[in-house]
Amino acid sequence: MHAEPHEKKKIQVLDSALICHIDESALFEEQSESSHKLADMATKEFPKMAFMSRPMQDVFSDDFAKNADFKKVFKAIAGSSDYDYLVQINDQEAMPSSDAERAVKLRELFDGITKNTAKEDLYWHMKMTMLVTLAKKEGCSYIFMADSSTQQAIKMISMTSKGRGYSIPFDIGVENDMTFPDLAILRPMKDMLSKEIGLYNRFMGLEEYVIPPTDFNTGKPAKSSIERLTEEFITTLDRDFPSTVSTISRTASKLTPLNDMDMSKKCAICSM
Repeated sequence: MHAEPHEKKKIQVLDSALICHIDESALFEEQSESSHKLADMATKEFPKMAFMSRPMQDVFSDDFAKNADFKKVFKAIAGSSDYDYLVQINDQEAMPSSDAERAVKLRELFDGITKNTAKEDLYWHMKMTMLVTLAKKEGCSYIFMADSSTQQAIKMISMTSKGRGYSIPFDIGVENDMTFPDLAILRPMKDMLSKEIGLYNRFMGLEEYVIPPTDFNTGKPAKSSIERLTEEFITTLDRDFPSTVSTISRTASKLTPLNDMDMSKKCAICSM
């Protein structure tokens, strides 16, 4: 974002940046103070960057729910299976208007899904949809994701296991400028191991800013979901064979989408 006049080799790529935080405290109480903590950190450490925080339950607000495809996805049907639960049309009831009502609706949506794997997938797609919608609204050209090499390796194996192998180049590639018009998704930390990031935070005195992430698998046994099982497998293997993660990540970075893929047809849930 900033290059000094004497730094000839550096190029200023961006004029400005926006820190975007999705507040998940409606689902996970441990995250209740995360928004305030991050806002304070942004003001103190990164005054040149704007900060934005939106609660996850806003996915039911007009900003996000007016997309007709997206509306079809969220409908709770009593006695149905998890996947039927996600794809029924939500026309007969009005969208909740208050923040508290939306938070209740969000919790009901996830409480009605019994499988952790299905919960994780929906949770990730909702967050991604919110980020893309907000980026377009703010006129951003890029979204920088903080996926580490370890996360990339876990995603590649778990997504392939779940049958999402076709979209891996978009989901975990270094650069995805094909899925969304006028918006590229970049992953600049894709060569850094999560352990390296942890050690860097410690040596640079950044630990006070770290908010431990919480999701549906926090503290759960390895077999609670496909992603949790994959995480256990990769991290255990990487402990004895340190090249595991980098080998998987390099393989993932070589994958490219099919030439004859019809980019005009998209999935209502994941936008891929």
